[in-house]
Amino acid sequence: AFRAQNVESAKSRLSLCTEDIRDQIERMGNTSELCSQLGAVLGMLGDCCRAMGDADAAVAYFADSVEFLMKLPMDDLEIIHTLSVSLNKIGDLKYYGGDLQAARSYYVRSLNVRRDAVKRHSNVPSQVLDVAVSLAKVADVDRSIGNEDVAVDGFQEAIKRLESLTLKPEEAGLEQRVRFLFQLLVVSSLDYENLDPTLF
Repeated sequence: AFRAQNVESAKSRLSLCTEDIRDQIERMGNTSELCSQLGAVLGMLGDCCRAMGDADAAVAYFADSVEFLMKLPMDDLEIIHTLSVSLNKIGDLKYYGGDLQAARSYYVRSLNVRRDAVKRHSNVPSQVLDVAVSLAKVADVDRSIGNEDVAVDGFQEAIKRLESLTLKPEEAGLEQRVRFLFQLLVVSSLDYENLDPTLF
């Protein structure tokens, strides 16, 4: 329903799904599986609200998603990805709302989650790519609030992360994303005009 852009219908179904999972949590406790499911569904509800133009509700759902995902051990790449994406989406909404310091705070939290993940999974290219994306988001906000030197350092670190990547043939799907991000980072590191960090 969500992909068909019937957002209201998707939101209604996801809300019912959320209630069902919460009922199960009340009966069975905060199991990893249930918290992971609830975190993912709350994130999708946030996407629905954002698509409907309700930024405040979207932030609330993404924050709930983060709360439940933070209860889980950070050893599952899917959970790590969902958590960091929810943090970035809150950052994006704060950025659009003009609260750059709050946006930076959420981008940094996402970056820290991804840095920790890449320490444990240094051989997973998608994790390195995620760190580079987060570095770019933080750097772009730093530039917007006048921290130019810090911003340039962030862009340069992101570029080095991408340059260190070696993709296997079966990871060819990542190549286009890496190339696009690399080009965007090079432009960002040289250009003193502010870009939109939500582009990353």
